[in-house]
Amino acid sequence: MRKKPLILVVDDNPVNLRILVDNLQEEYALVVAKTGEKALEHAVVQRPDLILLDIVLPDMDGFTVCEELQQQDSTRSIPVIFISSMQDPEHKTRAFSVGGVDYVTKPFHQAEVVARVHTHLLLKGMRERLEEKNVLVKQELSENKRQLNTLMDNLPGIAYRSDVDPQRTMQFMSVGTYELTGFPHTHFTEGGMEPFLSIVVEEDRAELTERLQASLAARLRFEHVYRIQTESGDARWVREQAVGLYDDDGIPFAIEGFISDVTESKMQELGICEENRLLKSKMKAHYFGNIVGDSEPMQNIYEMILKAGATDDNVIVYGESGTGKELVSRAVHDNSSRFERNYVPVNCGAIPEQLFESEFFGHKKGAFTGAVANRKGYLEQADNGTLFLDELGEISLIGQIKLLRAIEGGGFTPVGGTELVHSRPRIVAATNRDLMELVQQGQMRSDFYYRIHVVPIYIPPLRERKEDIPLLIDHFLRVLPDQDNRPPITTEVLNAFMAYDWPGNIREMQNALHQYLNLGTLSLGGERIITRSDRGGMQVLQEPLETAMSRFERQYIVDILKANDWHRSHTARTLQVDRRTLFRKMKQYEIDQE
Repeated sequence: MRKKPLILVVDDNPVNLRILVDNLQEEYALVVAKTGEKALEHAVVQRPDLILLDIVLPDMDGFTVCEELQQQDSTRSIPVIFISSMQDPEHKTRAFSVGGVDYVTKPFHQAEVVARVHTHLLLKGMRERLEEKNVLVKQELSENKRQLNTLMDNLPGIAYRSDVDPQRTMQFMSVGTYELTGFPHTHFTEGGMEPFLSIVVEEDRAELTERLQASLAARLRFEHVYRIQTESGDARWVREQAVGLYDDDGIPFAIEGFISDVTESKMQELGICEENRLLKSKMKAHYFGNIVGDSEPMQNIYEMILKAGATDDNVIVYGESGTGKELVSRAVHDNSSRFERNYVPVNCGAIPEQLFESEFFGHKKGAFTGAVANRKGYLEQADNGTLFLDELGEISLIGQIKLLRAIEGGGFTPVGGTELVHSRPRIVAATNRDLMELVQQGQMRSDFYYRIHVVPIYIPPLRERKEDIPLLIDHFLRVLPDQDNRPPITTEVLNAFMAYDWPGNIREMQNALHQYLNLGTLSLGGERIITRSDRGGMQVLQEPLETAMSRFERQYIVDILKANDWHRSHTARTLQVDRRTLFRKMKQYEIDQE
């Protein structure tokens, strides 16, 4: 009779062998094999109680070894746990099909391997004792199996047992606690433990407590969806399913249950509802807040703004200078759940390196010359709001490291301070640079890039949405103060605006329009197109601006169609619109081939 269960460890990697031996040798007797042939020999001769088997071996793979064990009566009943770096579901399926009882993926958690070994040895012992039909042992095994099934069947997630108290004091929590909350399970169960209710979002606590108490009073199964705040500061939606344990008098003395992550499905549900609500209430024919445009590219931008607003993920806005990146960033904030909180814009390219920490983290009075009072940094100002990082690509590598730690939940210390401050802003950034190219060139850290680049929004340049130019002109004319003797927007002016490619985008177009309205001259790309003298004696048709723009748009489309011999695909390419947009415009203006 063995004093300790014997485990055969089969792995040709010295590092893995050392880890497994160090963690198992105190409780178990061990024998080691580095080849499949040696493993089969040890299995037949020494009859181990359990085998930890790597798949990749020098002479044969682990699947073949397991098949050989299954073919022999003397080794068929030995539990085999595969340990491998292969994560393909096909490999896992094959591992079970050849007789394996479990599959652990490298790199593995040491505690996980010890727990699974312990579990399968218990199960093996259960089977052997059950075969002996010992009634007393059967009762004990039934309880062990119930506890083991509670843990095994509910992973990933948190299997728990708690007291029946308002703070949800935990007696036991599974190791899945760390993956879901960012805290180790001991954070809630050992030492100066923190009650679980402390990480439930404050707005959700009252309803959670009320529903749980009502279920316990009625002796009903409890299920509820609510939000928790993880160690990194992120909010997650979870579903809790539980039952109460009652004494002989019907008084609940404990709660057992399971908590799972349902963030993705819940955000999809909320996103669809929020998107539909916002689409109905905020989408207009030509405008989205302060953003102007009715073209298909802009409709796509509006859709992305709504989707970004419905989540709490970080956003990066790409676009050339002058395309309106800050307007889009502000629209994301205004359409998010944080719209009532601060929106803090920061021009990263204007912050000297020596002032980086003071600007972002704040400073205490007397921290340096000129620090006459305490000042909150940008991160603290944007707590629970939105921090807009313009010109993101200008942040230095050192600045990226400091900022990354702060936004990942590690907190920061104001200059001259000693206490750690935690802030939870949502990051919306903007750039006209290729950030992945900066990563490849070593000018941006990859971990910083992936932390920011979660929801990308790409703003098209004005040259790719010229059909919006009349709307932009109309918008700028509306917001400008009325002036006497303002020059009219003639067909010649509209033609010039439509023909030009606008390398400076909307900002350049706005400046050119202001110049024309104030000076009576129009210069595009350094070339003077219209002078004040050109307008002498001009006969101007008196009509509303919208009518004039529609008349111009119809005539312009007809002119381009004629230039392309009424070939609609060629015309659409010239106008830089898709065929559907061209067909819609032709139908709208009743344009037929002459």
